[in-house]
Amino acid sequence: MKKDLKTRLVKRKIKKPNPLLMTVVRWILGFLNKLYKVKFDYDYNPKSLKGSPTILLASHSSRLEFIYMMYGFKRKDINMVVGYQNVFSKGLYRIFLGLGVIPKYLYQPDVTCIMEMFKVLKRNGALGLFPEGIQSTSGSTHPINPATAQFIKRSKANVVVATSKGAYLATNRYSKDRKKGPISVSYSLLFSPKQLETLSEQEIYQAILQKIKYNDFEFNKVARNKYVGKKSNAYGIDKILYVCPECKKEYSLSVENDTVRCNGCGFSVRVNEYYDLVDSTSSSCPADIDRWYKWQRKLVAKEVLSDNFEMSMNGSLCTLRTDKLKKPPKNRKILSVGHAKLTKNGLSFKGFINGESVDFEFEAKNLYSLTISTKGYLEFYYDNDYFMLVPDNPNQHLIKWTLASEEINTLYNVKWRLACADVYDYDKGETNE
Repeated sequence: MKKDLKTRLVKRKIKKPNPLLMTVVRWILGFLNKLYKVKFDYDYNPKSLKGSPTILLASHSSRLEFIYMMYGFKRKDINMVVGYQNVFSKGLYRIFLGLGVIPKYLYQPDVTCIMEMFKVLKRNGALGLFPEGIQSTSGSTHPINPATAQFIKRSKANVVVATSKGAYLATNRYSKDRKKGPISVSYSLLFSPKQLETLSEQEIYQAILQKIKYNDFEFNKVARNKYVGKKSNAYGIDKILYVCPECKKEYSLSVENDTVRCNGCGFSVRVNEYYDLVDSTSSSCPADIDRWYKWQRKLVAKEVLSDNFEMSMNGSLCTLRTDKLKKPPKNRKILSVGHAKLTKNGLSFKGFINGESVDFEFEAKNLYSLTISTKGYLEFYYDNDYFMLVPDNPNQHLIKWTLASEEINTLYNVKWRLACADVYDYDKGETNE
C-alpha cells in the first residue's frame, strides 16, 4: 500500500543536504540577500566551526528569516527544523526533502523530531532552529519553550545565536507588502560544548533568551531607518490591532492611507516611514505598535479568567491533504463545517460533513495557540496533527482568537506561563508608557 505524503515525510531517514541542491539554493539565497541589502556580522570565525556539531538558534521576526539565517550561517551541511505545514508546499516539498529539513509539530512533544536532531549532531552536522516556533506578530520576541534549554544541555554542541534587526519592519506580520529598508543579522557563538557541561538548564535558557531577544520598534527609535513600500506602514495593521486605546471599543479600527482611525470615538494616529505613531489625537495612544499589541494581550489575559468567557464563529475545520500536493486553498481537507467555540476549557467545533454530524474537542492545556495566518484563517497543532480554522466571513477579525487561546493555555501550563511572562511585559502599565 502506497504511503501518504505525511507518512513518507515523517518516517524518512534524514540525510545531509544534497550538495548540488544546497549550492544552488545558497546561490539563490545570496542573490536575495544582496537584493534585500542584508548585512551580516559575527563575533566568531564561521570557518572555525566547520565539521563540528553546531546548533543555530535564530530569531523569527519576519517571514523571510529562513532566507537570512540559513545563508548567513555559512554551513552547507545544515539541516533546518521546519514547521510541518510549511513543508507541504507545492513546488517546494521535494526541495525541502533534498535540503534535509526536519519537520516539527510545533508546541507538541515530537520524539521523532528530537531523535533526528540528535542524529544530525552525532555525525558532526549542523542544526537550524527557530526556538520561538512562529513568526513574531508584533515585532518583538515570542516565548521560547524552556525545553529548548534541556535539548541544548544534552546536545554537547556549539551553540550559535542569530538575531535580526529591521527584518520585521521590512516584512511585517500584517501586510504582504515588502518595505525597502536596512536589515542586519548578528551571529554570536554563545556556548561551546565544554561551557554547556558547567551550566544548568535555567542558566542556558536565560542566556539564550537574553541573546536572541529583539524589539524592532525599540531598535528603530534609535537607528532611525526608513522603511518604505508600495503600501503605507499602517496598511493592514487592523489585523493585529483591534482595541481603540481611547474608547476601548473592539473591532472599531480602520486604516486610511497612513492613518489608523477609530470609527467609534474618532481617535486617530498616523504611522510614519519609521513606524513611529505620530499625530495622535489622544494621550492614551501607545508608545509603539508592539506596546499597543501587548496592551491588548493584557486585556485578554484578564478577560479569559471569567467562567463566562466565550468566543464563537461559523466556518470550516480543515487539515492538509496528504494524498497529493495542491496549491491553497485546494490543499485543504475539510473535516467539518459548522460552528467553533472557544472557552476556558478549550476549542470545540460542532458541524457536519457529507450530511453526517462530526464534532471535535481540543483541550485548553494542549492547545498552545490559534495562530493567525496572513492568508485569513487560524492554524494550530494538536496531538501531533495540524489544523486550520477557516471562517465563513473572509473579513472576520481573528487576532483576539490568537491572544485568547494563548492566554487560556497559560492557565494550565505553569512553565509556559513563566516563559510568556519573560517576553510579554505583563507588569508594564497602560498604553501610553
